Amino acid sequence: MKAWLPYPLWDMAGIELWLNRLAAEGYELEKWSGSFWGKVRFREDPKAGHARYRLDPIGKGTEELRERAANYRELGWRFVEQIGNLYAVYRCDDPSAPDLYTDPESLGYAMKRLIRRKWLSFPLLLLLAAIYLWSQSFPLFTTPGQIFSYFILNFDYAAPFYLFLLLYVGGAVAGVLYQTVSLTRIRRKLLRGEKPSPRRPTYPELRRTLANCAGLAVFLLLAVLALGTGGTTRALAGPEEWGFPHVLLSETLPTGTELVQTGDNWEFFNRSTFSHSRLAPEQYDTRQAGLARLPDGTSRQCVLELDYVRALTPFLADQVYSGKVTEEWSALTEYQEDSPGTFETLQLEEVPYPGLDRLTWISYQFLHGTFPRNICIGQLGEQVFVLNLQGPEPEGALELLAERVAAQV
Repeated sequence: MKAWLPYPLWDMAGIELWLNRLAAEGYELEKWSGSFWGKVRFREDPKAGHARYRLDPIGKGTEELRERAANYRELGWRFVEQIGNLYAVYRCDDPSAPDLYTDPESLGYAMKRLIRRKWLSFPLLLLLAAIYLWSQSFPLFTTPGQIFSYFILNFDYAAPFYLFLLLYVGGAVAGVLYQTVSLTRIRRKLLRGEKPSPRRPTYPELRRTLANCAGLAVFLLLAVLALGTGGTTRALAGPEEWGFPHVLLSETLPTGTELVQTGDNWEFFNRSTFSHSRLAPEQYDTRQAGLARLPDGTSRQCVLELDYVRALTPFLADQVYSGKVTEEWSALTEYQEDSPGTFETLQLEEVPYPGLDRLTWISYQFLHGTFPRNICIGQLGEQVFVLNLQGPEPEGALELLAERVAAQV
């Protein structure tokens, strides 16, 4: 059979009492489970009725454990199982054999190495937890503006994930600290000659498992709710569904320009999507492209990409704006580092612009390009936009967009 451990791992007296009670009922310890479920395995044994179990704190390691097991065997005690790196479990079927420890002080000194090892392992656990959290959220420290922007735009997904991550790692660290502190308190009592009595059964392993299951269920529920009510993305049919300030590619070209938007090459660009989160309820992403035949007879491939975000507050919009600037600039500089000599010019400048709170202008030109490319990132109140232009003159497109953004205030 399998049974839940009713006592915490630091309660040696409680665990010994539990093992002896089950032995009196005819069950011997078979295996101490280290699985997620935390159950201990027993099997029926008619000879277990008069057996005694004792826990022995593990000292330096395997070599000392073998030496102690050999010494205890001569006293009538045989090694049965090991409880993690805390205790060795011994069983004695001879009622006349002496206990492993005859006084509390001896047991207290035996626990010294165990507690010292636990305290030394605690900084290592903190380091591992820090490394794990860093691996999951290192952009928070390297590019905080970008991660804050991501969190706002994807709040419905990010919030449950990071909350679950912090609770899980924090719970693991707190559990080890609580266990170590409790062992230290017990040892102090033993050294004073006080033998601790078993605590009342609280089934900590069962409660821990239920808490893990409940936490996982809550995380999955929040994820399902996020999929159903927030953070969803859907495709838009076209400009007729663009309920946000925007400019059309055709509006940015000289009068008399013929814009051809056919061909497989442009299918990826001529699209638009809408998504939202609770912190940024409006998020539009549009791509327009075509071959422009200008009035002077020349042709030019043109692309207009526009991202528009309306956050709940200007403060949140400011974080999105900073994240967008970092994101666009980082993408270009990384591309330039991977392919040296790609750009002839690459510059970033924050400039004042009428009708906008902030505007960052990024310009670059490919080595064999015929005209520069421009990225304009602007903010007005709770609105943020990223206008990416290839081909059209940027001044006219930006002026139209700034006017339409201001009209939404």
